[in-house]
Amino acid sequence: MTIETLHSRVPEFQLKDRLRLARELKNLEQADIAVELGVSRATVSNYERGVTVPGKLVINAWAVICDVDVDWLKTGKAPTGDGGGGGVEHPVEIRRGKRPPLD
Repeated sequence: MTIETLHSRVPEFQLKDRLRLARELKNLEQADIAVELGVSRATVSNYERGVTVPGKLVINAWAVICDVDVDWLKTGKAPTGDGGGGGVEHPVEIRRGKRPPLD
């Protein structure tokens, strides 16, 4: 078996898979994400099943909630570590009707 053969067997994760993985790594239920996003649990399920594609704001909020790199969530590419990535440096509380405090 060659390395090339092993490489071809690594699954390609789609956005729907990365959304679910990010949520599970944070030990959150779909209902938890739904509350944070201000949407129904069914909407979260639709995102994770690929029935509905979330918009940019939802993806960014999901990254903050799950404390994952937003570029990884969007593209599946690992952060470069050069400081220019979309990592979460200042997590904010995202809830319907609440805004982060102004500095």
